[in-house]
Amino acid sequence: MIKRYLLIGVVSVAGLLIVAAIITANTNTGDLQKTAVLSESTTNITTAVPKANNNGATAAKSNAAKAVLDVQGMSCSGCIYQIKSGLAGINGISDVLVDLNSGRVEVFYDRSQVKDLEKIASAITAVGYPATLKQTMTEDEIEKENNLFASRSKLYIAAVGDWEISRGDFDNELTHARTRYEKAYGKNVFTGDQGGALMQRLQSQIASSLISEGIQMQEVRKTGFKLPAKTIAAEFDEYLSEKGISRQEFKKVVKDSGYDYGYFYKKFENRLTIDQYLNDTVLSGLSNDLEKRQQYSDWFNNARLLAKVVYYDKNLENIVKNSSAGGGGCGSSCSAKQ
Repeated sequence: MIKRYLLIGVVSVAGLLIVAAIITANTNTGDLQKTAVLSESTTNITTAVPKANNNGATAAKSNAAKAVLDVQGMSCSGCIYQIKSGLAGINGISDVLVDLNSGRVEVFYDRSQVKDLEKIASAITAVGYPATLKQTMTEDEIEKENNLFASRSKLYIAAVGDWEISRGDFDNELTHARTRYEKAYGKNVFTGDQGGALMQRLQSQIASSLISEGIQMQEVRKTGFKLPAKTIAAEFDEYLSEKGISRQEFKKVVKDSGYDYGYFYKKFENRLTIDQYLNDTVLSGLSNDLEKRQQYSDWFNNARLLAKVVYYDKNLENIVKNSSAGGGGCGSSCSAKQ
């Protein structure tokens, strides 16, 4: 059995846990993960630019084109990573945009290098997401749309290397945090200057937590570590058994909380993958909790320093920076605790 620590969503704001009746902490590595707080002052922040193709150059303007595909089974940032990884071996692709909400994937490519567009659909299907080519666009048609940077900002809040963090993930977490605060402290909790400051703290905490997850998943993926689907399914069944709840009952609880079941399951997979990797490698051979905590902290801080974090949402970037500079978090002075 894999020791694990799991919250629905990736943040616990002021102790308000979503679907709290069925979520508990039961691993040492989870406690370690709570000690790692993302600090923008030690993370590389860069300006987003169109990505180069595999030959190191952007696609020639005269040959620029876009393929639009319908893709099934996508639910979170991990799916985005898998799809981009599946397309990495095709020369001539300059960028990939994924919209989780609509199930749409846009692939920008050089027509002089990519002749058979069915290879794109096949590559996505091969990594577990059935894809169908729906439309192709010429350079002139692309020019009529929003520029690449603006489009990316609509779909993602940020990226850690190739691990892109979808706006859907961020909005999902923020909606739940806001709903639970309003239920606990009233509809006016976000009004006025204090309410505005509280909302910005929530935004900062959620963005930082999603980026923290991205940093860890990026490090794990670099090593090629991956849990078999059967292992993940078995661990999930055991998790439900420990809670004394059936899968159908659990799906209802998740749905009633407003979460997508596929989104929750993917978060479970990410958390399980990180925990198992830590147990097998970073913390292997250590028995003392203090040593484990220090070893994990060193590993995460090193990963954070090396991470290339790109914020596509510049307003959110400023909120995170300001919260980090001001101490961030939801401390004893938080208006929701009064």
